[in-house]
Amino acid sequence: MKKHHAVSVIIPVYNGELYLAESIQSVLDQTFQPAEIIVVNDGSIDTTAQIVANLADAASVPIRYVYQTNHGPASARNRGLELSIGEFIAFQDADDLWSHDKLSLQMALFDPLLSVVLGYTRLVLKTSNGIVPPKGPWAEPRLLPHLQAGLFRYDVFERIGVFDESLRCGEDLDWYLRALEKDMKILTHTDTVVFYRRHRANLTCDWDMGQQILITIKRSLVRRRQFSGQEVGVFLAKFRKLRNPMHNGVL
Repeated sequence: MKKHHAVSVIIPVYNGELYLAESIQSVLDQTFQPAEIIVVNDGSIDTTAQIVANLADAASVPIRYVYQTNHGPASARNRGLELSIGEFIAFQDADDLWSHDKLSLQMALFDPLLSVVLGYTRLVLKTSNGIVPPKGPWAEPRLLPHLQAGLFRYDVFERIGVFDESLRCGEDLDWYLRALEKDMKILTHTDTVVFYRRHRANLTCDWDMGQQILITIKRSLVRRRQFSGQEVGVFLAKFRKLRNPMHNGVL
């Protein structure tokens, strides 16, 4: 039995010592306090364990630390789901930041018919002048299928399934596609709730991400062959909304 109206925050990390403390602190600074933070160390060989221990000593929220051998972020998130106690699940990445009111905004939007609430993401760069948005088309916040921008009712993972551990990148898009295929109700809102940090370490994933996204979409197409023509039309309409950076409303 999950704890009613409680949020478990799951943070997978692999050699994330550079930004991990800031990431966890942005969760601790929430106006709506989570019931727990679960940090799953996916085989790091840096100072991740010590960083978590130092924060846990003074934290107002219980921080649970778990170590596993390296199996990728999907596996680490699934481990966190197994250990979670909350009726609601939120994901944070080890190098990103939440707005201080992310949880309070999204908890207020939930109703009994919703499975997921998904907010806007803003890309940021760390410079000598601090954290700033990039220039050009990515300067404005937008709707992206990032797990850390969402809040999830725990039982949605019992209906849709957990994350595909064969995917090292793109497991978030894969999960959202499976949710849309099952007609899960996802509410999007235009509040910026995540500051997605771009840096050298996560840029190295871009090529793999592109390849994994192609695989993920191909898998979704194969699954949709079992749908009727009307069902395919409904799915494609929802997918176009998910790709629309300015969408606001129920998918």
